Amino acid sequence: MKQDEAALRAKIALLSEEAKIDLIIELMARVESLTARVAELEARLGMNSSNSSRPPSSDGYRKPAPKSLREVTGRKPGGQKGHPGKNLRQVPEPDEVVEHSPSRCVCGCCLDAVGVERAERRQVFELPKRPLWVTEHRIASKKCPQCGRMVRAQAPAEAPGPAQYGPRLLAVLVYLRDYQLLPYGRLTALCRDLFGAGVCKRTVETAQTRVHGALAPFEDMLRARLLGENVLHADETGMRVAGKLHWMHSLSSPGLTLYQAHPRRGVEAIEANGVIPAFTGTLVHDCWAAYFQYGAGHALCGTHLLRELQGVQENEGHAWAREMSAVLRAVSKTTDGRDDAPLSPAAADWFAGVYDDILARGRRELPPPRKTPGKRGRPANAKSANLHARLDAHRDAALRCLREPGVPFTNNLAERDIRMVKLRQKTSGCARTLTGAQVFARLRSYISTALKQGRNPLECLVEAVRGQPWTPHAQISSV
Repeated sequence: MKQDEAALRAKIALLSEEAKIDLIIELMARVESLTARVAELEARLGMNSSNSSRPPSSDGYRKPAPKSLREVTGRKPGGQKGHPGKNLRQVPEPDEVVEHSPSRCVCGCCLDAVGVERAERRQVFELPKRPLWVTEHRIASKKCPQCGRMVRAQAPAEAPGPAQYGPRLLAVLVYLRDYQLLPYGRLTALCRDLFGAGVCKRTVETAQTRVHGALAPFEDMLRARLLGENVLHADETGMRVAGKLHWMHSLSSPGLTLYQAHPRRGVEAIEANGVIPAFTGTLVHDCWAAYFQYGAGHALCGTHLLRELQGVQENEGHAWAREMSAVLRAVSKTTDGRDDAPLSPAAADWFAGVYDDILARGRRELPPPRKTPGKRGRPANAKSANLHARLDAHRDAALRCLREPGVPFTNNLAERDIRMVKLRQKTSGCARTLTGAQVFARLRSYISTALKQGRNPLECLVEAVRGQPWTPHAQISSV
């Protein structure tokens, strides 16, 4: 090592003063570039689900310490005071009554002929031993005595052949597959063990296809109803379909949900959906650029902004990000639970002024764009600079909840709806075909909308199997 250092010193000594200066300048530029690269890699390693948009599954086994954006409320865990509890209660009309009478007293007297003075009621809720009920329809034929013609009775619609599953069992198959998200293998095993029914995967797919066809008018009606809403929530997530990356899009309101499976994430998918291009209300989303090409009313999810600001604080240490987080938390508290009561213009203007002041001070903290070694193109901005530019460019969208009472601070409604897509992938895997993904999207739209409107999803699926799907109410203002 010392020999190498001595040789290097001798080599430098032979250089002219001008060459030495050039070498120093070159080395300083390289150190600056490598320092920026190290900072970029450290920031990337410091990103996780708590300070960025990465999903929790990307954290691996080394999950970060919990850093919830929720603040301490001081309330004890569990049900709060005044919360109506739920427990098992007796029903007034049981399905079966079993009498238990004493036959002999302890003194030896027989009690068989003695009347009952008092009866204590105890009820046991149990599944029947044979949950699968088989009904045989005998289609009689008679010979007309006048003309000699054979006349056969009309078979019911649910019995088109010698043996088939009924509408309720088919609805249960769809319920288990598309609401409870069971894989085909576990679903067929459940039917075998609980119902004694040898259901195969093809039977489940046939039931799904049948409901999917019956729900075509429902989906058209759903799009029309969404256009009548004042506020819509949009989100999208990746989904593997036929071995390639596709996208599942969702549009939500408190009473309606529409899913759409599409090969693209941006404008092409939005145009194919047809709702957002014609929507005139406020669209709440996570600042995906394609949404800004439609309409004039946009609102950004405050929770996403808080996560990104937390990442800037942890990885780059900017004071403006900490201040902006405090302001957005205050906005969340101020607008939470106000229902339709508007915030005073003076309060909204005060928040907007503080927001602008923080951005102005933060602009002085931003690092200049840096060239990444080995990459072509323009120098890249740091994540803090990109977030700062986004907060500046979409100021009105970030603060829209202050001036429009119906606009929430977060996009949690869409987050909850789109989460079902990720849960399906975890439990059942990817979709093998685009048609299969589209079937799931339509069926899940029907189920989610039924749940939001307080309907039993199984009963709604039974109606759909029978070709008469349930129709939701026109509008629900709150969940």
